[in-house]
Amino acid sequence: MSHQVGLTVSGQVAPERLEELLRVVDTMAEDPGDNAVIPFGQLPYTHFGRVVVLAAGSGGTVTAAVLMTLDCDAKPGDRLRDLVDLAAKGLDELFGACVDYPDNPTDRSRLGFLRSHLEKSQVFYAHSVGRTLAQVRDEARLREELGEFLDAQVSELSALSGSQVRDRIREYVGGDPTLSWALQPPKPPGLTWRLRETAHKIAVPALLLVTLPVGIPALAVWAIALRWHERTDPFPEVEPPADQLRALGDSEDFLTQNAFTSVAPIRPGRFWQLTSRMTELIGNYTARHVFTTGSLSGLTTVHFARFMRVGPERHVLFTSYYDGSLESYNNDFVDQVAWVLNTVFGQQAGYPRTRWMVKDGAHNERWFKNFIRGHQVPTQVWYSAYPELAAVTIDQNARLRAGLSGELDEKGLQAWLRLL
Repeated sequence: MSHQVGLTVSGQVAPERLEELLRVVDTMAEDPGDNAVIPFGQLPYTHFGRVVVLAAGSGGTVTAAVLMTLDCDAKPGDRLRDLVDLAAKGLDELFGACVDYPDNPTDRSRLGFLRSHLEKSQVFYAHSVGRTLAQVRDEARLREELGEFLDAQVSELSALSGSQVRDRIREYVGGDPTLSWALQPPKPPGLTWRLRETAHKIAVPALLLVTLPVGIPALAVWAIALRWHERTDPFPEVEPPADQLRALGDSEDFLTQNAFTSVAPIRPGRFWQLTSRMTELIGNYTARHVFTTGSLSGLTTVHFARFMRVGPERHVLFTSYYDGSLESYNNDFVDQVAWVLNTVFGQQAGYPRTRWMVKDGAHNERWFKNFIRGHQVPTQVWYSAYPELAAVTIDQNARLRAGLSGELDEKGLQAWLRLL
C-alpha cells in the first residue's frame, strides 16, 4: 500500500493568453472526470483533482496564475508521468498559456515543466494516511455486496447469534474470489516511507528537548510579543460583497462533497511572518503524526487539505475537500476545533482578533465567516473519484472490512454488527 501526496503545479499566465486559458478551463468544468484536456477520472491513483485560475493580484501575483492540484497515492514522480502519458496535448492546452511553457513540447519537456513548477505544501492533511484509492473503492463495493447478501438471507440470519452471523458473512466473502481479499487487512505504506516518518516523529521532539535552554526564553519573548500584537495591531473586519457571496454559494452543494480554495496575505510585519512559519511547522508535524486516522481533533468531514505559499509575496493558499455545505463545515470547525483555526489562520489578514492565539478568533463566528468568504476564490474545476461517499462512510467501510479478520470481543462484535 502507498501513502498519499498532495501535488500542486502552478504557472504564471501570459496576459495575452488569459482568455484562451479561461475557455480551456470552462471546457474542463463541464466534465472534470472525462474532459478532453485533463480527464481526472482516467488518472490512476487520483482521489481528487482541481484547476484554479488566480486573477492578477490574487496571492500577490502581477499576472494571473493557473494551479492544478492532485491528491493522490504516491509516488509523485509516477503521478507526473501518468499525467504526461494520459494528457500530453491537454497539458499543452492548460499550461501552454504560461510564460515559460516549452514552445515545441515533447514528453520530456512536459515532464520537466511539471517537475520544475511543483509547489511544496507547508501542511498536507490526508483523512486517513495509507488508505489508497483502490481501498476506498473496493471497500465501498464490499459494503454493497454484503448489503445484497444480507437482504437475500435476512430470514435465515435473523435466527442466528451475532458471532454466527459474522461467521456466515466471512464464509460468503471467502467463497467469492472477487471479495476474498477483504479477509486480510490492508497492507501498510512502504517500509522506507514508514521509517522516514518514524525518524521525523522522533527527531523533532528530540531537537526541541535539546534546545530547551534557548527555546524556553525565546518562547517567553515570543508569547509576550504575541499578546502585545494581539492587543495593539488593527484587526479590521471586512464584509464581502453580496454578489461575491451569491456567486460562491451558487457553485456549491451539488455533491456529497465540496471543494474550497482561499488565498490570503499574512498580516504586515516580521512578527506575523515568523509566527506563520512556526504554525506551519506545527501543522506539518501534527498532520503527519497526530491527525492521521480519520479525525482532525474530532472533526471527521475533511478528506484532504493543504496549506502552501504562492506568488512573490508568499500569500497562503488553502485548499480542502469536505462533506456537506460550507456553512456546516465552518460550524463544525468553530464548534469543535476553533483553536486549530486560530492557530493556522490567525496570522492572516482579516482574521478576527485572537487571545493567546488559541482563544477568541473563530469564536467570533460572524467575523470568521466573513474572513472565510472574503478570501475564498472560485474553484473552477474539481474532481472527486468517489463523489457519493462521505468521509464517515469511507471510515465505516474500512471498519466493516477490518471486522472480517482477527478476533472480536462481545463489545467489538456488537459494534461491528451495527455497521451492517
